[in-house]
Amino acid sequence: MFLFALAAAVSDARLTPIDQCARDPSFVEFRTSLRRTIARRDAKALLAVVADDVHASLGGHVGKRDFIELWNLDQSRSSRVWMELGTALRLGCAMRDGLASVPSLEQQLGERDPFETRLALPGAALHASPGNGSRVIARLEWHVLTLRGQWDGGPWVRVRLDDGRTGYVREALARSPLDYRAWFRKRGGRWVMEGFLAGD
Repeated sequence: MFLFALAAAVSDARLTPIDQCARDPSFVEFRTSLRRTIARRDAKALLAVVADDVHASLGGHVGKRDFIELWNLDQSRSSRVWMELGTALRLGCAMRDGLASVPSLEQQLGERDPFETRLALPGAALHASPGNGSRVIARLEWHVLTLRGQWDGGPWVRVRLDDGRTGYVREALARSPLDYRAWFRKRGGRWVMEGFLAGD
């Protein structure tokens, strides 16, 4: 329901994040301010840019009260929102019909299945077996990965590169298009966050 329309077909095995939002000076200013808010872990400033009807999960959590509860903002210093939102903002931004979405990955998928696709973050490596001491097959950066089998929730995922090589990548460095993502829109002349959630 909240997935955005997919963009043009993927032409190679990498998806470097794009920043279409940089074309809008008002969004650039908003994003800079939001990054400062994240750095300060300032819950009051964050909630000031969260829409009253923000979508906080795919499970029906809507509104600031649900957002505060889900992200434990009553104990804001230890909330995971700062890490997750900060990461999403660093991974590109797509703009479509006045809607800014981060990361940009979802807009760049083309025909790829979001359930089976991962993106290798900088620092990732393709290993011959699931372990840091195993042979490194390739160093990865923004490479598109296709899951081989179902992820068991462990620290490694088995994947295939577009060139056919297979191996294992640390799960923390293999981002899913269904990981946390946010979208923003101007309302009453100012940018607000309309949603921040993960899942399908």
